[in-house]
Amino acid sequence: MSNPPADPVPSIREADATGEVAALYDDIRSTLGVPVVNLIWRHLAMFPGGLDWAWLALKPLYASGSINSEAAALRDRLEVPTLPGLTGPALSAVGLTPDDIKQIDMILASYEQSNAMNIIALGALAAYLNGTGAPQASVSDVPSSAPQASVSDVPSSAPPVEGTMPPLLTLDEMPPDVRALVEALNMVGGRAEILASMYRHLANWPPYLGLISALVTSVDKDGRLEPVILGVVAEGRRRASRLAGALAIPDRCLKASVEDDMRYALNRFIDGPIGKMIAVVPLIKQAMPN
Repeated sequence: MSNPPADPVPSIREADATGEVAALYDDIRSTLGVPVVNLIWRHLAMFPGGLDWAWLALKPLYASGSINSEAAALRDRLEVPTLPGLTGPALSAVGLTPDDIKQIDMILASYEQSNAMNIIALGALAAYLNGTGAPQASVSDVPSSAPQASVSDVPSSAPPVEGTMPPLLTLDEMPPDVRALVEALNMVGGRAEILASMYRHLANWPPYLGLISALVTSVDKDGRLEPVILGVVAEGRRRASRLAGALAIPDRCLKASVEDDMRYALNRFIDGPIGKMIAVVPLIKQAMPN
């Protein structure tokens, strides 16, 4: 069930998830209102008991609307450089159909919505594991199959993103030129040691990757992107730390080695691909035709 060759970090893919992991993935998608389970969650599924522990700790914060509220505020206050827009005829000229554009819009919306919630939720958990936040609530070690709040019960700052994600291509499944383009795009904004899953979804439309690469690379090279990323990470951690005290940490303790691995993973992803993509996705979205 682990990741296939050329995946960026060990993970359990959505297509490979079974049993408890599949149930947790379903709940994550439903609660976040997106049709994708982000890489950080798939990575946490590799740690024995880690994904279940993290989700139990965080689910009440989703149910209360706290994570959604902080994520919405983070997104609303985010200012990114303005890029030249891509026109409908330009996208059509490279072979994209209206259905292609609709699916690309869905992918961008999914990652924009989920990454903002992830930096808040997982930032709160990181604050606890880093020793900078203490939980006020505790829950018993209950099975993941126990009744959970449905998505209709969870306050949301944005409507669910509807759609079906295209295949999540590995680097080995891409033609050499597409792989090179994906890796080059992942270099935008630095922090390239983890390959952002969004580019692997968008690799199903290589001409589109070529267009957005030309746009976002210029913002990165002239130094306008890095301050935005640093600001996102700092603001995301600040907002997340305010929620750390409300975590419902399970009574079941993680093994010390698992806790250390999770702490490292959370901080690595927040400072790396999550913070970076919160800044990059709006850049790309604003260039899409209305």
